[in-house]
Amino acid sequence: MIVYLAGLALGQLGILFCLNKEYDTPMNPYLAEYPRYVWQLLAGVRSGMECRGAQQRESDIASYLNGAGSLRILDLANGRLRPQYTILRASGHQVYGIDMVNRPRFTGTDLAYRVARQIYAWRMGVSVQAAAAQTLVCGDVGRLPFPDNFFDLATSVAAFEHFLDVPAVVAELERVLRPGGLVWVLIHTFASPSGGHNVTFTEIPLRHLPEGVDAWDHLRKRRLPFHVPLNEWRKDQYLKTFARHFEVLKHYCLAREGEHLLTPEIQAELSDYSVDELTCGALVIVVRKAGGKVADGR
Repeated sequence: MIVYLAGLALGQLGILFCLNKEYDTPMNPYLAEYPRYVWQLLAGVRSGMECRGAQQRESDIASYLNGAGSLRILDLANGRLRPQYTILRASGHQVYGIDMVNRPRFTGTDLAYRVARQIYAWRMGVSVQAAAAQTLVCGDVGRLPFPDNFFDLATSVAAFEHFLDVPAVVAELERVLRPGGLVWVLIHTFASPSGGHNVTFTEIPLRHLPEGVDAWDHLRKRRLPFHVPLNEWRKDQYLKTFARHFEVLKHYCLAREGEHLLTPEIQAELSDYSVDELTCGALVIVVRKAGGKVADGR
């Protein structure tokens, strides 16, 4: 128990450090949120969100699987914490993850994430082995190192908004999916109040703005800098791009935010955007490749 608690303490310190490195700007506006993030991690708030996302995906695609059980799945941009990769592996699927962060390294940041993954697994009630890196690939999502017609399902959570060549990624997904294969993506939309990824990373969906920050600053005056790459794509752009390669089965807003922040003045200033677009924090798109049925027994 002492060793375990020491590991948690080390993980907390390491997480603070690695977050600071990932959002490395002077007078980081996220600094005050680090303790809250650690509390969310330890209390299971973050893992709970991931589990609910996985349940939503399962509900969305169940009717299209034709009773298939074990699937070969691609987790596109799995991230350092690998939550969906872990959940899907624990569910008995054959899962591959691809992300540039999958390069093996041995630094303090990597140690912190290792502890964080253990906490995630504990809070999700799955084996730590489910997060193991046996089928993780370090690579470019726009040039997937997999053969044609290989996967039954591709999934991606809060990553598409960071892809700078979305058409290349979608074209590659079409190539590596089997006929009848599915894609389920959740996109943190740029037009939402938190779409600039520079307001908060602990309040999901966004309910309160930091003092001195204007609502939809990233669409208006852009006083706050961006800390991560963002393609600034809109809902229609994603849908049209997916429709060029797949049958769009459904799309919907999974999480709303900012309705109380949208004044008539802001709405008039941002009249090019609909209220639906401005208040949708999480867009889900489900598509299917033309052809056969999803297979079972991987």
